[in-house]
Amino acid sequence: MNIEIANNSSNQEKHLIVVDLDGTILPDFTNVDKLAAEVLQKLKKKEHQVCIASGRNLPSILPVYHEIELDTFIIAYNGALIYHPFKKQTLATISISNDIVRKVLSEKVIKDNLINCMVDSVDCKIISTSDDIYYKEVFFNGNPYIKGDVLKNLGEKDCLQMVLEFPNTTNLIDDIIRTLRKKYKHSITFYCGEKLKAKPGEGNILVPDHSKQIIKIRNYNANKGEATKLVAGYYNIPLMNTVAFGNDINDIEMINKVGIGVAVSNSLNNLKAHVHDITEFDSHKGGVAKYLIDFFGL
Repeated sequence: MNIEIANNSSNQEKHLIVVDLDGTILPDFTNVDKLAAEVLQKLKKKEHQVCIASGRNLPSILPVYHEIELDTFIIAYNGALIYHPFKKQTLATISISNDIVRKVLSEKVIKDNLINCMVDSVDCKIISTSDDIYYKEVFFNGNPYIKGDVLKNLGEKDCLQMVLEFPNTTNLIDDIIRTLRKKYKHSITFYCGEKLKAKPGEGNILVPDHSKQIIKIRNYNANKGEATKLVAGYYNIPLMNTVAFGNDINDIEMINKVGIGVAVSNSLNNLKAHVHDITEFDSHKGGVAKYLIDFFGL
C-alpha cells in the first residue's frame, strides 16, 4: 500500500471503514467531529460498511453510534466484545475470568496503591469506585452504573475490562507492569495512559492529568485487529478493502491487520511506525473526514 493508492479518487469497491473514537473522530474525547459524522453517513449511503472500534465500553460508544446513524457491529472494549445493538447479536465475547480479576486486585503492589477501580461485567454493567468527570464522560456517558465495592458488586461474574487508577510515579508503575507481565502474561493484556481531567474553566472538555496513570486490562486474546477481521468476514469484505483509523498503540493490531491502516497526524509516533499512511490534518481539523473525502472522491 502506498500514498498514491490512498489518494485514488476512483476507488468504487465496497469497503469496511473502521474508526477509533477518542483522539480520532472524537478530538476532545466528548464531541464527534461533525465533518467526520457527515462523511461516514455518506459512505454508509453508498453501501460501504462503517464500524466503530474503541477501547471504550459499550454504553459509552452507543451515543456516538446513534449520532452517526450506524447500523453495524460495534467493536468495544478493545475487541473484547463485538455487538450489534439493533440485531441484539453478539459476534464475539472475550472476557477476563472472575478468578483473574480477584488475583490481580489482591496483588500487594496494586492493592496498596490503587486509587480507583472500575470493571465492566460480562453483561456490560459498569461497577466503579469513582464517579469523577473522567469516569462519567469516558465510561458512563449518562448510562447507569454501580458505585461501590467492585468485587462485592461483581460477584462471580467474569468481566470485559478492568480500569485501574494509580499515582503516576515511574517506579510504582514499573513495579505494577512488571507484576502483571510476570504473573499474567498469558491471561491478560493491558494498556497504560494518563488519566483525564476537566480543563479549567471549560466544563466537560477533558485534558491529560499528568499526576495519575490509568491501566486498562482486558483478556489476552482481545484486540481490535482480530475483531476487525471477524467483522470484515461477517460483511464479506476482504481485509485488503478495509480502511482503519486510529491514534494510539491499542490500534496497532488493527492497523497491521487491514489493507489500509491510517493514523491521524497527531497520533503517537509508536503507532505511526506501523501505518500505511498518515492523515494530512489532525483530529481537531477533520483529519479522518478529509482523508476519506480524498480516498473515495466524495
